[in-house]
Amino acid sequence: MNKTLWQYYVDKASEITDNALNHIKTLKQWENEIEQRKKEFFISMGLNPLPEKCDLSISIIGTLRKKGFIAKKISYQILPDCYSSGILFLPDPLPSKKVPAVLYCCGHSGLGAHWYQKHGIMWAKRGYACFIFETIRQSENPGYHHGLFTGKRLDWISRGYTAAGGELLNSMCALDVLCEMPEIDKNRIGATGISGGGAHSHFLAIADERIKAVATSCGISLLKFAIGYRTMFQHCDCMYANGNFQRDGSEFSALIAPRPLLYCFASEDNLFVHDEYRTMYQKVKHIYRLYGCEEKCELFEYPGPHAYSSESVKKINEWFDRYVAGEQHPDIGLDSETIAESEISVFNGKTPEPDRLDILPELLTIKKTYPLPVDKNEWNTLRNEIVENLKKNIFHWLDRSNEKMEIKKIGHQGQWIWENNYFSRYVAKSGGMESYIEVFSKKNPAQNTIIVLGDYKQNTQTLLNKTGLLTEKFNLILVEPRACGRNAADMEQGNHCLYRAGVMTGITPIMMWMNDMKYVVEFFKNTDAFAKTKFVLFGTGEAAGACLYYSIFDESISAVILDSVVDTHAGGCYIPGILKDIDITDASGLMAPRVFAVCVVNMDRWFLKMHWGVRVYERLGIKEKYIMVQNTNTAIEKVLSEIS
Repeated sequence: MNKTLWQYYVDKASEITDNALNHIKTLKQWENEIEQRKKEFFISMGLNPLPEKCDLSISIIGTLRKKGFIAKKISYQILPDCYSSGILFLPDPLPSKKVPAVLYCCGHSGLGAHWYQKHGIMWAKRGYACFIFETIRQSENPGYHHGLFTGKRLDWISRGYTAAGGELLNSMCALDVLCEMPEIDKNRIGATGISGGGAHSHFLAIADERIKAVATSCGISLLKFAIGYRTMFQHCDCMYANGNFQRDGSEFSALIAPRPLLYCFASEDNLFVHDEYRTMYQKVKHIYRLYGCEEKCELFEYPGPHAYSSESVKKINEWFDRYVAGEQHPDIGLDSETIAESEISVFNGKTPEPDRLDILPELLTIKKTYPLPVDKNEWNTLRNEIVENLKKNIFHWLDRSNEKMEIKKIGHQGQWIWENNYFSRYVAKSGGMESYIEVFSKKNPAQNTIIVLGDYKQNTQTLLNKTGLLTEKFNLILVEPRACGRNAADMEQGNHCLYRAGVMTGITPIMMWMNDMKYVVEFFKNTDAFAKTKFVLFGTGEAAGACLYYSIFDESISAVILDSVVDTHAGGCYIPGILKDIDITDASGLMAPRVFAVCVVNMDRWFLKMHWGVRVYERLGIKEKYIMVQNTNTAIEKVLSEIS
């Protein structure tokens, strides 16, 4: 049965979760992988490299003294001119020695620190310091969490940005702030929170070993359940790392070991299922067993909805007394005492100016730039470096992928006669999904073969209409790739969840098509009718992006025609994290110095923007090989003229 694109992602997510950590048999094996997995974690969070630490610019905006505690209103920077805020709760009176501390990560409810202040008050009355800090989108903070959730910021995919990474940066800076406070013991800090705060405290413990113990409540999701059980539709983007390396949440969670890790989940929580958190617990517990400290990893399951219970609060308090403070503190639960919003507000509606937190995705996406070559020798060295970096940083799934394609001819005749062509049909299967191929080959062997890769709404008939007027001059292979043509996925606004599932599993359609092109090209190269021809790839829209990047890696491709392609990956042709390495206009220059190069059709801004890719061809003295035209027929004629 032919899978839909959605079912492909469901199955891929299940495969990732089911296989997570299964191959780890010894502690030495795990320890040998920790450094690489930690690097993968930061890449998946969009924080590789981590931005340089900036001046925190900590400001105490005001201090409130209440019965049994002090509350200090604090603002700080996470990047230059990007502000966050929180409330530091301290015991009153303060003991003579420095106190243990809790970093409390806010969930999505209400006005952040105001909503969760009962927790800060409780911890202070128990003898801890507690810093409750706002998320990047709470109170006056103008950050944004729902880029992929709403489909309004699909550019986050190519930027390699996730709101989880924005929050992790915020959390790490909040931890820096807490460590600057003279009242606290920097060697005794734990992190906790619920819902989004449960996710953020968990991510922080993975990233920063200054967190000595973590208690995460109702906040950690696994891919199999997020996609397969559709809980992703209720979860914010800040709950998920990107899937660059096809890692499950349990694989990153295990990086906390051997530090104490407490999972708290409510049994009637509609955002999670029992099998999800029990599966995660068992997988991570295995790593703690290898360390010989399985008691430091616990699952506390309690009755109720997506919320705390008195029992879960008590469990977290006991966990931190044991593993953070190292001593028992008074048994005090949450009470009804609160501070009015007008008193506790840090910025009172007006943040410092300028505040650029609203462009955090752009600030964390710094694209590499490359010098233009002086000559061909210099270019060969530079090009090889860029291509190898793309293979290593962006397209590594293509080398690891176990998705092979089986191509079979349809029909007992083998081929038919169609006007002056031999005509054949093929069906191909890869990853349980179907591709369909139609082939027109010349009775008298042609010198050139154009492989036309369809976009979502294109089928073989529409592809033939684009190129058929010139079929007497070349062989033609029309490909409806997976999720396209008659098996098309609807990628319009409203079904952006397919892009979101793609980035969560690390495999967007362009990457699938590149993988398939490898088998299509190899298959027809080894077919007698095409063995001695030059191959040209032709794609429209997102398919054009797949054709370009495949051609960069396969130097046997003589030319590539890009029809109606976007001028930046921020606007389409989504590939996870690619904008940190290169944009599509620059990537087109990597086709040089082939004699037969690149042709752009319906160029729009490509013509107006004399970009790096065009300038490479200029520097190498082959600018005429970078062809820009306005219609398909002209594009084909010019390319065939060049390669003949």
